Amino acid sequence: MKLIPENVIEEIKIKNDIADVVSSYVTLKRAGSNMTGLCPFHNEKTPSFIVFNAAQNFHCFGCGVGGDVVTFIRRMENLEYVDALKFLAKRVGVTVPEDEREGYGGVRKSRLLELNRAAARFFHQCMKSSPEALGYFAKRKLAPQTIRHFGLGFAPNDWNLFTNAMREQGFTENELISARLCGKSEKNGRLFPYFRNRVMFPILDPTGSVIAFGGRVMDNSEPKYLNSPDTPAFKKSRNLFALNFAKDAVTDKELILCEGYMDVIALHAAGFCNAVATLGTALTQEQARIMKRYADSIVLSYDSDNAGRRAAERAIGILSEVGLEVRVIQTAEAKDPDEFIKKFGADAFRKLIATGASSFDFRLRNILMRYDLNSPDAKLSAAKEICEEAAKTSSHVERELYVMRAAEKLGISTETLMYEVKKAAAKRNSAERKSYIEQLERAQSGAGDKVNPERAANLKAAIAEEAILGILLLFPEKISKFTAPDPPLDDSDFVTAFNRRVYTELKALYSSGSTDISLLGASFSPDEISRIYEIQLRRDGLTSNSDEVLEDNIRALKQSGLDKITDINALIKAKRDLK
Repeated sequence: MKLIPENVIEEIKIKNDIADVVSSYVTLKRAGSNMTGLCPFHNEKTPSFIVFNAAQNFHCFGCGVGGDVVTFIRRMENLEYVDALKFLAKRVGVTVPEDEREGYGGVRKSRLLELNRAAARFFHQCMKSSPEALGYFAKRKLAPQTIRHFGLGFAPNDWNLFTNAMREQGFTENELISARLCGKSEKNGRLFPYFRNRVMFPILDPTGSVIAFGGRVMDNSEPKYLNSPDTPAFKKSRNLFALNFAKDAVTDKELILCEGYMDVIALHAAGFCNAVATLGTALTQEQARIMKRYADSIVLSYDSDNAGRRAAERAIGILSEVGLEVRVIQTAEAKDPDEFIKKFGADAFRKLIATGASSFDFRLRNILMRYDLNSPDAKLSAAKEICEEAAKTSSHVERELYVMRAAEKLGISTETLMYEVKKAAAKRNSAERKSYIEQLERAQSGAGDKVNPERAANLKAAIAEEAILGILLLFPEKISKFTAPDPPLDDSDFVTAFNRRVYTELKALYSSGSTDISLLGASFSPDEISRIYEIQLRRDGLTSNSDEVLEDNIRALKQSGLDKITDINALIKAKRDLK
């Protein structure tokens, strides 16, 4: 089977929003942040088919079918994986190369890194002789040592200078295209540089290798920023600008997260060398997990406008999910951290960090801003939203502090508000217990399982296998606990053939540098992909996915059984008896 390059698959999926695609087959209605409808894959009268907009996947809680937009089209149109991708590509006008070599060129990653380093040197040299670039950096008040430190550069407005310079150093047309530094004109077949007339920001990985570039215009033309597309050497969702410097400058296990390159550069120049930024996209779970490797807490310093506040609210959820403590600072008298530093200096920014709001305080302020508290109905809605927010924390001390602050702001007694918070927390806990019980009950009745027919006969081992796979699907970085230096878990430890194959394919996927599990569609049937997404979804619904839980399940699987769960029926009964 001919494969499609991963960057092309990503483009196809990004342009085919799952809700748009599904809604051309199913009538969807909004349900909170998600969409729901009658499942097209089995007969039902009550909607159990959910489209998760944020995750860009779907799941039917009635028949268990699930997956991403490619899986959906495979089922609806009865297509193989590659044909489904071509179907979706045609829908949005994406050109699909006939062979992977046309997309990646068969170029080694090490060769791409050499090319990127040569390109960074070229851009830096061009900057030194460019009055426009030097003028721009001077206007942004960047000292020469800061420019050198970050290796900043300039891409000249010339269609031949860059390509000729790279060819003179021995790099081929194929390599320039694979690195996404050049494109090829369909009209005359000539190469042209991807970046022109822009100041350049090299993007380095934690080891110091140049993996990509960001380019910014020096006037008001659009697009303001142009970032390297994904390549075999670069995945924007898994990298952070300036992490190569920040990881060695982390103090008190804390990182500062900004929105833009210039914010980070300004902070580093002012002495805050633990600052990083996302790469032209919203924060991803992969980036949050990467930060968790180096820090325990994050100071969010996004732009002070409405878009910045919305981005901060979204980031809080993602960062909290991976166990990072979050504080938020807002540069109210400046549009962003760069401008704030230039206006008020490093000491003022240091005070902002020291007085940063907790994630709850930030959300509390944003909730209150959305309501007219002079209206009884609006105040009631605000109180309900605040109670649900406070109920998310398991710390009784934190919850009490939140309630006291919220009660003061709303003019409601602390006792009344705490009562409502406890009700909301009890509702959340009840839903989680119910979900867990249902999961165990489904696991117990494994007869007739066409995807994993060995499951029913090896139920205890299969549950451990699925716990391991679920955690691995949610947290790809935990693969290191399986593979190095002396693997605590081997493929042969898996009892069921299906779960063993999932584990083997996941290891291969993560080893290639990708964490996009939709790429497993090339190796699994739609039913199998549905099961993989179901394993991930079930695991995501549980409270703990810690290393201890992972190690317990690995140990249990190696012992060919769940020693800690000797009787599933007894466990179900115990869970039902919880109050």
